[in-house]
Amino acid sequence: MLSSAKIGTASWRYYQREVATSPSEYFLAEGEAPGRWYGSGLCRLGLARDGVVGEAELEALFARALHPTTGRRLGRAWRSDGVTGFDLTFSAPKSVSALWAIGGPQVAGQVAAAHAAAVRAGLDYLESHAAVSRVGRDGLQQTGTAGFAAAVFDHRTSRAGDPQLHAHALVVNKVRCADGLWRTIDGHEVYHHKKEAGMVYQAALRAELVGRLGVAFEEPNRHGQAEVAGVPDRLVGLWSKRAAAIDADAAPVIDRFEADLDRELTAAERARVVKTSVLATRPAKTQELV
Repeated sequence: MLSSAKIGTASWRYYQREVATSPSEYFLAEGEAPGRWYGSGLCRLGLARDGVVGEAELEALFARALHPTTGRRLGRAWRSDGVTGFDLTFSAPKSVSALWAIGGPQVAGQVAAAHAAAVRAGLDYLESHAAVSRVGRDGLQQTGTAGFAAAVFDHRTSRAGDPQLHAHALVVNKVRCADGLWRTIDGHEVYHHKKEAGMVYQAALRAELVGRLGVAFEEPNRHGQAEVAGVPDRLVGLWSKRAAAIDADAAPVIDRFEADLDRELTAAERARVVKTSVLATRPAKTQELV
């Protein structure tokens, strides 16, 4: 699946803090791998695709709206409450994370590589459809850009400590427009194409895993996500503590609303309740892999 959140001027610090400070920390699951740069817009910023993300570069872009190598202002300065970027989170199905966790080093390496390739496929789709800005009075006219600049951080566990392969793609809310000026992204296009980008990720992940490991999948659900055939439901449930906590928190709220309204909640109404439960039940993230 693909979820999204807005980033503020200080939000980027969390992702950099998660990075392991040594190889031993990473292999002991006490930290994550360094981020890597993605996007066609990197060349305008003096950054290289797949290059290691540096803290100074993140700070320049997300905190101060500055070119990370020249220090020049990229269009207007950020407001203190401004949206400086978008956190697009690509999450593998639970059965894929379970396969990664118990499959041994060779299998785990292939699963991780498949996930990384699928994340790139999802980002490629989103960049080709949503890397646009707006110009003119009241921003009525859409304009093309040089593309995204994003820092991609791969994480291996959920906030409950369960195995969960997911990637945070931090897309900078600055793009170089066709007229040479730097402006913010048309966020409506990002959200409009988010579901399709998530489905591209899921389809690419399945194709990669079938090609690399020969696994089979169950039928995809309406969100385009499918579980690996043969992975026990009990194991998936054991490593789904976050989902169980969210469901337990949301279920009585949904029941109460439906009783008061004397009808079932719409999909959008249920989604708002679940989103509140996600925040209410979210623990501080640990680095411990169980």
